[in-house]
Amino acid sequence: MIDKSKISLQFEELNRYLKDMEGLKQLSPESFLADQRNVYSLRYLLQVSIETCINISNHIISRKKLGIPKEYAEVFRILNQEKIISDELQTKLIQMTRFRNRLVHVYWDIDDKTIFEYLKTHLNDFHQFKTAITEFLQKSP
Repeated sequence: MIDKSKISLQFEELNRYLKDMEGLKQLSPESFLADQRNVYSLRYLLQVSIETCINISNHIISRKKLGIPKEYAEVFRILNQEKIISDELQTKLIQMTRFRNRLVHVYWDIDDKTIFEYLKTHLNDFHQFKTAITEFLQKSP
């Protein structure tokens, strides 16, 4: 059985991360890049936000006995196969997972402007994920 309270706690964490990223998003590119702490903060916030989505997905997959994902991106393929997330959202989340892998494993190869641009163009993907999971949980016992 899915532990909805566990997912709720994860959503609370994700909401805090999103609030902080919304604040960074309001900065101009010049202001954002002028303070390296903004860049470091955003790198971390993106990483933990993506990992939170992965954790929530893994919890659902585990509790519903939907298989054992071999890689992070597979969790979103499984959720899509189960009609929990749409094809479009699956694609966005897989791209997010790849971005997370770059942040963690080849962080030196991502320039600061790219990080800020990612924030500007992909923040809504997290909100779409939350909506899809919330709708799924409302239908689940």
